[in-house]
Amino acid sequence: MDEDELKGAAKDIGGKIKDGVGGLTGDESLQAEGKADQLAGKAQKLYGSAKETISEAAEAASEAFTSHKPHFDSTTNSYVDDSLMGRASDMIKEQPLLAMLGTAVAGYALAFLLHGRSRT
Repeated sequence: MDEDELKGAAKDIGGKIKDGVGGLTGDESLQAEGKADQLAGKAQKLYGSAKETISEAAEAASEAFTSHKPHFDSTTNSYVDDSLMGRASDMIKEQPLLAMLGTAVAGYALAFLLHGRSRT
């Protein structure tokens, strides 16, 4: 469990306590503060959960790219790297212009997504 998840859960519980005490004593201000703390706690908990999920996905992707070892192909008497990274590397070596064009298109698409159309 991520640190933000723990802090968020604690803040949520504290908010529930404030909300309950405010309801029992008739203190609407304390009750509102408790509800705000609950909302902030749930948001922090969700943030921690998302952060942990993204971290796990990045670690899995990194492992997928680096864990595959080349195998020996007896028909060609050579080692073959058929991992995703190996295939991408082979494609770049065989078709560098296509790889550059693909990179340029991806960069343009990313810039368009981040900045949108020009406002002229």
